[in-house]
Amino acid sequence: MRKVPDRAYYERRARAETRKAALTDDAVSRRVHLVLAANYLKMLNQLDEEAKAA
Repeated sequence: MRKVPDRAYYERRARAETRKAALTDDAVSRRVHLVLAANYLKMLNQLDEEAKAA
């Protein structure tokens, strides 16, 4: 299996969840996808902060 850098993984997952939210008509489903995207972006910010601290 190919090793994917953490940053690329979280960026790709956030984009995928945002895309899913844009394509759905259900408000609850849209909210779930947007929350997941926000969590992935939060992880990206944490990775950036850890990189700056190191």
